[in-house]
Amino acid sequence: MKGYRLRPPLSARRFLSRLRASGLRYEDGRVERVLAFSRLFLALTSMIAWDIHPVASGPYYYFGRLVLLGYSAHSLVLLALLRMRREPSRSFVLWAQVSDVAWPALLCLFTDAPNSIFFIFFLFAMLAAAFRWGFVETMTTAMIGAGLLLFQAAVVRYGPALLQRMLSTNVEPPRLVLRCGFLLMTGFLLGFLAEGEKELRAEIDLTNRLLSLARVGGHFAVALREVLVELSGVFNSREVYEVVCQSSTGRAFKWVTTSSPEALAQVREIPPPQHASELMRGYPYTFYMKRTGKTQRYSIAALDDEGRRIGRSQLGDLQMPVPGANSVLVVSHEMGRDWTARFVVVNGYVGRRRERELRFVQDVMRQVGPALYSVYLFRRFRSRAGAVERARVARELHDTVIQSLISIEMQIDVLRRRGTNDSQLPLELQRVQDLLRQEVLNLRELMQTMRPPDVGPHQFLDFIGQLVERFSRDTGVAARFVSELQEVTLPATTCRELARVVQEGLVNIRKHSGAQSAVVRFGSQNGSWKLVIDDDGKGFPFAGRFTMAELDDFRRGPAVIKERVRAVGGDMVIESNPGHGSRLEITVPQKGNESDG
Repeated sequence: MKGYRLRPPLSARRFLSRLRASGLRYEDGRVERVLAFSRLFLALTSMIAWDIHPVASGPYYYFGRLVLLGYSAHSLVLLALLRMRREPSRSFVLWAQVSDVAWPALLCLFTDAPNSIFFIFFLFAMLAAAFRWGFVETMTTAMIGAGLLLFQAAVVRYGPALLQRMLSTNVEPPRLVLRCGFLLMTGFLLGFLAEGEKELRAEIDLTNRLLSLARVGGHFAVALREVLVELSGVFNSREVYEVVCQSSTGRAFKWVTTSSPEALAQVREIPPPQHASELMRGYPYTFYMKRTGKTQRYSIAALDDEGRRIGRSQLGDLQMPVPGANSVLVVSHEMGRDWTARFVVVNGYVGRRRERELRFVQDVMRQVGPALYSVYLFRRFRSRAGAVERARVARELHDTVIQSLISIEMQIDVLRRRGTNDSQLPLELQRVQDLLRQEVLNLRELMQTMRPPDVGPHQFLDFIGQLVERFSRDTGVAARFVSELQEVTLPATTCRELARVVQEGLVNIRKHSGAQSAVVRFGSQNGSWKLVIDDDGKGFPFAGRFTMAELDDFRRGPAVIKERVRAVGGDMVIESNPGHGSRLEITVPQKGNESDG
């Protein structure tokens, strides 16, 4: 089935393993250094205890002392290796753990293990496993230790006579079973506590890292993508997205990640008929739904907004909200007062403790959501502050510089018309007047560029019409605007970018083309919005019809316009005939993606 993902390997199914995969690696070196010093301390104190109160006599005493000397030397070697390298390798950690089990097993061959103080060596091995990993590894170490004690006892009782004379260990069944049970019980407690503590620390670490990604001042689309990618790693999914709804306007948007690690999160507006399905109205606040077998039946775990479990009888007959998915994890959260959102993981893996993992991701999104909203608000406030400042500068230019230049131009025109005996003076005044007129036009275009076009879908056609009319009036170029539509439903961001494109295109016509006439057309074709700018000027310094990709390869075409077209997910074609004009065609999908933030 499309989108189906195999179950992750056994090592990746534990919630702790999935959390640790994205963090806490910095602890490995610190943990190994602590264990190395503890191991050396245990070896040295054991040698002192062996001399003060030997637990074996005769040849067993010397054998045991030799084993302790070997253990101490081994501890020193491990500590030296850690001092030589910055981070321990996986093979080093595994070898250290194996040695932590092997040395006490060897020492117990020459002591009465269940009654010996050196039985604590097995406890150290379990503590090391708890520090390094968690419950499974600690219990495995305990079972290996118990198995070695049972094996040694079996060898002493049922093995060859020579081995029986060489080894010293207790074979009383009750006491041996009690000691093995003590090992298993201690391993269970240590592993359980270690697993819970490490999960808690890993959760805190992941939450802190997500909050650091949502740093104020960054790009909202970048921050959102990084947060989504981090969470997708926890649940072993390649498809995650965020659906947000603005309560004040009723508009809804869907943010999705892309395969490129450097790309922004892409957003598209959800059409109103799809709001109910995309926002999953009628579904629980937080839930995980999974297909059972090849049937159309689903298992579901759900929580309310307070993290309380919702019984299966309260859920009714819910169907898979994402078509073609085998499982889906959905978490609702808020992004400010005006935005509500759903975080969706498709075909992700959730362990057996589903409610535990659902509460975790619900708590994470409850903290990360407002942080992301702060990034979004900061970007908008900064953009508005910049727009206000640009508008102020534009007003100052209009009220001072442009008015002064126009006054100078008018005075020069009066002087030129009066005429003088100097035949060159009228020509010079004409040249100065033309230069002033060009500078006035340049300043007006600069003002238009600095002043952000506050244009939405309802004002778009009128704005373009006024822009073209003003251009024709100021430059003398016979320009007109033709629209095939009476109204448009473009997103506001796309309206602003296309208005900028028209502004830039008209500036290029005035400065470079020497055209006598120009036409700007807007309409729709084959499910796309289409903007066309025609002129009869010099054209571009190349001939033919080229797409935006071809222009990029040749490093030709207007860079600013190409940038704005890409920002709205559109495409561009330039047709140039040097000496006979050029044609600029821009198409934007009516349901295309656009990046924001």
